Amino acid sequence: MNESITTNVLTDIIALINSDDYDATIINLAASCNVPIEFTRRCILRLIQNSILSSCINGEDMESPGADDSFMDKYFDNEERISDDLLKGKYDNLSWTIDFKVLDHDNNQILGLSPLEYSAIQELGESDSTLKNGALFEIKNNTRKIEKNERKNQDQIQTAISSHTAISFNYKTKGKTIENHTGFPVNIATNVVDNWIYFELANETNIYRLDRVTGSVKPVKNSEPFPTLKENPYKKYMWGSSFNENDNLQHVKLVISDTRTTLIQKIKNDIRHREGLCSFYEKDGLYYYEDDIIGMGEFRRWLRSYGSSIQLIEPAKIRAQITDAARQTLSYYEDSKNWQNL
Repeated sequence: MNESITTNVLTDIIALINSDDYDATIINLAASCNVPIEFTRRCILRLIQNSILSSCINGEDMESPGADDSFMDKYFDNEERISDDLLKGKYDNLSWTIDFKVLDHDNNQILGLSPLEYSAIQELGESDSTLKNGALFEIKNNTRKIEKNERKNQDQIQTAISSHTAISFNYKTKGKTIENHTGFPVNIATNVVDNWIYFELANETNIYRLDRVTGSVKPVKNSEPFPTLKENPYKKYMWGSSFNENDNLQHVKLVISDTRTTLIQKIKNDIRHREGLCSFYEKDGLYYYEDDIIGMGEFRRWLRSYGSSIQLIEPAKIRAQITDAARQTLSYYEDSKNWQNL
């Protein structure tokens, strides 16, 4: 593969490793990036050999978490042997992680540019050439494709929520066992940065991940009456997969300046679980989205995934924070030199 293709694959691999709830083994990375597993091994080796990335990447054996010696400890003890073992497939099942942060490395800095920060820096007057390597550390949009069966199950759950009817489904646990569950769904939320969809059943503490549902979600006929809910009435406003009752409800307003049909449809898919809460409309050739949410952290992560295609109008405080973060990132970037050697 040529260098351009290799860089694109490395970009995707870094984004996947840095994604929440993605099991970044070499086997999974090869499948997600649609490249041979041998090439994926070489990409991982290239990452761990980088003088700066070696400070924040690691592989963990999920069957033996918390082992005394980490992969990188073993690698630094015997780089030649561990590299050879990696290329032979010995570490295909390790789960890779990256702890992205600004690193003090030989008086220079590495930074992770999100698409939103990248576009904001451009708005501050920086040229594309200045940031030609910035994309290497962007968190990519749509790191995981939602399958058609998941969409069907999502629609079935949404229908059950609206009609207050029960559902039945089979669920694969982290331990790979299959369990059958029946109950009244009361909430469905999407971590739309990584496209993991979660849902809850009435008066349960468990949260179910939709991709772990095997087969189809089925409506339950002649079920018990809809139960009295014991949850916080503000929970329906939560954005993403977690709810903190101490967070404040905030009104957000966005303008979508990129009106490509595919992008507008993706946004509609992302917010389909907000039906009845949000407003999505077209005005003067642009699209607008308004909503009341709890969970600004995950909302901002979703917003970042669209880069300059979406502009935040409200709240003004958050918009100012994004601009300030971009300026801070730019100041780090101006000092960055060593990280280009990947």
